[in-house]
Amino acid sequence: MTLVFNPPLSLLRRLIFISLLFLLFGAEHHIAWGAASTLAKFEPKDGCYIGAFIERDLTLKSLIHEEDSGQRISEFENLTKKKHASYFTYVGYGQAFPAAWVTKVKERGAAPHIAFEPNGGLDMVYDSEYLRNWARDAARARCPIFLRWASEMNGPWTNYSRNPALYIEKFRLIASIMKEEAPNVAMVWTPFAEPRDQIPLYYPGDDYVDWVGVNIYSVYVHNGDPLQPAYQEDPIEFLRYVYNTYADRKPIHISEFAATLYCRGSQKETVDFAIQKITRFYTTVHEAFPRVKSINYFCLDTINAGLANNNYSFLTDGRALATYRKMIADNYFLDKVDYDPKQFSQWIKPGTTVVAGAGQNGDDSILGIGAVAANLDKPMLRGLHNGDIIHDDLNLRAQLPLGLQPQGIMWQVDGQTMALTNTPPYRVSIERGRLAAGHHTARVIVINHDADRTQFESPEVSFEVAQ
Repeated sequence: MTLVFNPPLSLLRRLIFISLLFLLFGAEHHIAWGAASTLAKFEPKDGCYIGAFIERDLTLKSLIHEEDSGQRISEFENLTKKKHASYFTYVGYGQAFPAAWVTKVKERGAAPHIAFEPNGGLDMVYDSEYLRNWARDAARARCPIFLRWASEMNGPWTNYSRNPALYIEKFRLIASIMKEEAPNVAMVWTPFAEPRDQIPLYYPGDDYVDWVGVNIYSVYVHNGDPLQPAYQEDPIEFLRYVYNTYADRKPIHISEFAATLYCRGSQKETVDFAIQKITRFYTTVHEAFPRVKSINYFCLDTINAGLANNNYSFLTDGRALATYRKMIADNYFLDKVDYDPKQFSQWIKPGTTVVAGAGQNGDDSILGIGAVAANLDKPMLRGLHNGDIIHDDLNLRAQLPLGLQPQGIMWQVDGQTMALTNTPPYRVSIERGRLAAGHHTARVIVINHDADRTQFESPEVSFEVAQ
């Protein structure tokens, strides 16, 4: 027996009307039709969290009397005229959980966002006592934590790229352990905006990802090269691919965004450029991308920090600061991650990575930033700052520009080679006993693996060895 259903004309008209609406608006706003029926972990029903990286900002450092993350947050929010929902920092895989920093962020009513990066490569990542204890330390925070593990994996500048299958295996391992040990952790998977064709290869799967992120930078020129102009690029176009690919099933997390206020490559002040890009990005996200639920600004002058070629700190210019204030003032941009503290009151197994008396992360906390590595034009010596007074062994690391293939690295003090290395992650320890008390300079020299064995020198760093 065959049943025939003849819908009334009015119903057909409604169906046709709905189909036309979908065709007209679905490409730009398809998420309104296909959004997940349940919210992801810590996802707000409406609006977008605001967050920032401020740990190394020199303007904030000049306003506080000592290195204190809590004071930095207070000064930053005084300047921006708004509390922020989240702050982030960088932790290398193998380092202790940043408990002191997390406590300061939590005390200021914000949610920690940690970029946890296996800069020594994926082979070092396995189900270990260290990883379990790190997760348990995260659980002891008893607050929402956005854990951005091994971001920018689609870029060749990271030490965990080029092997999507292994990356997916390790991401799933981290996600599974966090689910078991630290239910207060939301897993954030964050590629760089480009290369776009590599992004889907690294996706770990919906069961292991809570938020899908993307890092987007509006730079004036690429790679510090004025012959590679980038000022016409639209940051929204960098967002669109990730949004259209994943936002129908996951909230979108702009894990890093920034715009150039001064470009060392072209030696130009580009404040007007930064104002235009910041305005374009925050305004358009608000108006047209409702599944973007978090934007985090990377507030750092990488030039004065000795890291790269762009000043991204809007705190260095009053007009840029006023623009940022205006963009985030709307209530659409949320200043708090709501949660019930009682939901994280479970018993936590013994074990910790936190050493008694440990303070803030050291210089390594920022070394894994892919966007920074991609913009270097010379090797940089890490682990030592100008003016440091050394009491113990020197533990140094070399950060290399994208594309540099070292045949060998010479570690020099006062022009004398103290050590040679040729394998990543390019670290060395120089015993305190080999250094006389007094003033010294240090640098690294990288011998490139080319026919001419071209040498690249880092800037010298001056330091004192204590008596």
